[in-house]
Amino acid sequence: MNNTTDKYHKQIEHDDKHLNPLFDIKEVSKRSYQLGIASLFTGLGLSVYDAYAGIYVSSFLVACFCFAILLFMLLKYQGVVLNLTKSIIYLICALLITSVALEGLQSDAYLYFFPVLIAVPIVIDLKQVRYKQIFIYISVILLSFGISIIIGRTMQPLESFTVTQINKLAIVNRIIAISSTIVFAVAYIFFEKMYINELTAQSNQVINTRTQFLATMGHELRTPLNGIIGTIALMKDDPAQQAKYMQILKYCSDHMLKQVNDILDFNKIEAGHLENHPVKVNLRNLLLNSGLPFLATFKQKGLKLDIDIDPQLNVSVLADDLHLVQIINNLFANALKFTESGYIRLKADCINKTDTYIEINVSIEDSGIGIDADDQKLIFESFYQVYNENTRQLVGTGLGLTNCLRLLKLMNSTLVLVSGKNKGSTFSFKLKLEYPEDQYQLKDTGITSGDNLAGVKVLLVEDNKINMLVAKKCLTSFEAAVTGTYNGQEALDELALNQNYNVILMDLEMPVMNGYTAIYEVTKLYPSIPVIAFTASLVDNKMLKDLLDSGFVDCILKPFNPQTVLTTVLKHLREESAMYR
Repeated sequence: MNNTTDKYHKQIEHDDKHLNPLFDIKEVSKRSYQLGIASLFTGLGLSVYDAYAGIYVSSFLVACFCFAILLFMLLKYQGVVLNLTKSIIYLICALLITSVALEGLQSDAYLYFFPVLIAVPIVIDLKQVRYKQIFIYISVILLSFGISIIIGRTMQPLESFTVTQINKLAIVNRIIAISSTIVFAVAYIFFEKMYINELTAQSNQVINTRTQFLATMGHELRTPLNGIIGTIALMKDDPAQQAKYMQILKYCSDHMLKQVNDILDFNKIEAGHLENHPVKVNLRNLLLNSGLPFLATFKQKGLKLDIDIDPQLNVSVLADDLHLVQIINNLFANALKFTESGYIRLKADCINKTDTYIEINVSIEDSGIGIDADDQKLIFESFYQVYNENTRQLVGTGLGLTNCLRLLKLMNSTLVLVSGKNKGSTFSFKLKLEYPEDQYQLKDTGITSGDNLAGVKVLLVEDNKINMLVAKKCLTSFEAAVTGTYNGQEALDELALNQNYNVILMDLEMPVMNGYTAIYEVTKLYPSIPVIAFTASLVDNKMLKDLLDSGFVDCILKPFNPQTVLTTVLKHLREESAMYR
């Protein structure tokens, strides 16, 4: 037995992936009904003709076949029969074998095997059916054809015919069989052409999207990069203005990070890699903390931040906290970008509350430039940005609102906009959140900007010396006591000497021993110390779930915001403290 494990120490499951997802455009599921209807009407026509020609046994047989086809189609519609294609093909083969036994080879009924054989690639979904099953269908048809030939050559027909009857029947069978073969062949060519046209259209769309993407990103990333390069040159020539230049560098670097994050989020959503992963969170605290990363920006721009949270929201709920915070952060960032004076208000109200769930309405209102009615639908399109005399100075990828809209769709919600030119904007959404089984009222422990890490001992595991220096400065600025190690093995050696650490920040990709191996040992030897992944990797929901399952309690992405580090560390220190009360 293969017990191979991945880097998260999970057993690797070998799964066969079906290719060719675009085969769905052929609407294969409808073809089985179409084949059934074609067989039904062909059979009815033959049954009537056989009765008219005085071949009553064959007429009755074909009528029974038609009834069976109709019955299977109804059972398929009711969900009783799972594979209508298989039922129809097997029925046709049985009918043709019986027809040859009744009429002999002289009626040419065996010719119907050819259109059935041509129909197989049309009605089979290559995405969901393995080639082994297709081989079985073709083998059954060929085997039935061989049995028919053998029966026709070795047995006398069970039904008596006149020469005139058999000649007329043979002509009709030839015409229908040849016509059906031609129709199925043309249909196959038509559907393949439609498939190729769809591939071409999608390919052209990808090219156009890529061109638009590169043009937009070329501008959006080069602009802050130009600011960074230019400011560094100015700092060398004018050291007296370093404080001012540092402020410009921070703005440009923050701006570039926002663009990169928007691009990565959009890419993950487009690729369908995002799913909802609800966890137990305190709703009020989540909403209160969502504005923390922007406190410095509010102060810098002189804007007022109003937060109005309904007291009824101080409850535990099951929510995808990462996606929900991401949505609110995007809306905050959008409001800050278009508001130069006044206020931005986060408001959350309880709409409905039952024993099992709570419905809320969350809105972010700003006193900014507002959005003209003609632009309000366009702003949700990828890469689109409202453009007027004000937005010439307000840049962005045009992906923030698109990401919000798509993330909310995952939560069965949508984004509502109320705005007018020079009248500010209000973005709002509604959510229905279920309670966890052990839901209870929580004491408000919202983090404030005055919190620090005084008395907290942090073990920092980071192989890059520059990242180590930056992270240490960040943590010590919050009064934490930091010990640095450069790989997982050094971290284990340090823990063997001193286990009195409150939290561990650990990189994933390191020499000697990486974070994936180290976490396995740390959780086994020191389970009481929370370990937070500290990584520049692209962490989607699946990777985050794997990290949590392997022993990490959370993840901080690099490059990081110092306030995010503070918030995340305090969150888990408080959770650990609550566990041991």
